[in-house]
Amino acid sequence: MRKSKIKIGSIVKWVIAILLLIMQIYPLLYVIISSFKSLEDFRKLPAYALPSSLYLGNYITVFTKSHMPTYFKNSIIVLLGVLIPLLLFALMAGFMLSKVQFKGKKFLLNYFLLGLMLPMQVALIPLFTIFNKLGLINSYVAIILPQIAFSLSYSIQLFYSFSKFFPEEMLEAAIIDGCSPIGCFFKMIIPMSRNSIITVATMQAVFCWNEYINAYTFTRSTDMKTVTLGLNDYVGSMGLTDWGATFAAIAVTVIPVFIFYFFSSKKMLEGMSAGAVKG
Repeated sequence: MRKSKIKIGSIVKWVIAILLLIMQIYPLLYVIISSFKSLEDFRKLPAYALPSSLYLGNYITVFTKSHMPTYFKNSIIVLLGVLIPLLLFALMAGFMLSKVQFKGKKFLLNYFLLGLMLPMQVALIPLFTIFNKLGLINSYVAIILPQIAFSLSYSIQLFYSFSKFFPEEMLEAAIIDGCSPIGCFFKMIIPMSRNSIITVATMQAVFCWNEYINAYTFTRSTDMKTVTLGLNDYVGSMGLTDWGATFAAIAVTVIPVFIFYFFSSKKMLEGMSAGAVKG
């Protein structure tokens, strides 16, 4: 009887796991399959049917008859512009808060915690007013700065948790040997915090790549659009949509995120596990 109960429980778990897997994978497969359909396929075949032939015209349209290469360039510039200073400042702040003793340390840590309660959307109108007066609308600065500011609190908290149990003996030994504090940071802390850096970089990169509201608010021209904004180009007048090109554009937009996550997922899981155990 006991073995029968265990077997039934195992079957239920596998069924639930398979259903969840199908629910997660099917939308991606549907987008990729639909991106290879021609206009005739969309007219004659059911939505779930495979394409009659491998039609590459949709991808040719995306890369030759649209501004998608420009959108990709803008998204990459914004991504690098957000990640590099964010990781540097957040790691410095998180490590400082975990190791350096000074007056007001607890207040400063709580101050950064308050940043987790403030979503970016509530500051869009004030930011738009400020950037407009400074002449920064429709610039990379207007897209990058808010994302850095509103991602700092979360990133600092993660680095604080990772750095809290960093062995102080190693730092003391390095300083005794003549290494400066800034040298300890770049030669010891950054290399040993690789997993935590990859964890924060992966999470923030996915958020930054998929970000829509901030880019929509602070951009005006086609030359400054990101890939998420560029998907609107495939909706024509009266709501008419080129579905083949739309699915192809969606595919080339989400695939870089999956590739990035695929290569960084192992280090990310190691970093999250280390932070959970040590923090």
